[in-house]
Amino acid sequence: MSDTSDLSRYATEHVKELGTQAKAAAKQEAVAQADQIKDTATSKMQAAADSADAAARELDPASPQAQAVQQVADRIEDAAVKLRDADIGELAGQVTDMARRNPLLFIGGAAVAGFAAARFLKAREPRTMTYAHSTDPWSSRLERMNQPDADGRVNGERNYG
Repeated sequence: MSDTSDLSRYATEHVKELGTQAKAAAKQEAVAQADQIKDTATSKMQAAADSADAAARELDPASPQAQAVQQVADRIEDAAVKLRDADIGELAGQVTDMARRNPLLFIGGAAVAGFAAARFLKAREPRTMTYAHSTDPWSSRLERMNQPDADGRVNGERNYG
């Protein structure tokens, strides 16, 4: 009976070890993907800051519009720098803490972010026109109109010659 007990203990330890390895691999992959997303977001934020800065330079420097656009550019650039320098684990902890302190704000922000992402993705989809021939009673008539009949005439043309 001791062999069965030893085998069972060995199998249990082996399964635990495999679970630990799988968890570590999943965490490593998640961190790598989060870093990639962070880098992409940082570069897009920097591009937005550069665009806002260029727009501010096009305006009269003394105008309130130019000053407002320049402030927006500066804020976006500051946020991009903070995001670039931030640690993923620290960011996740901050988001978790904020969600615990302000759950309604967090849910509302997540909903807004979801709507914005859906709108962005929808805007990027290529638009193709599709016709539902099965539901359009005129589609078969239109197709027949451009087909030649037995005499080679299209759309009931008459030969007057």
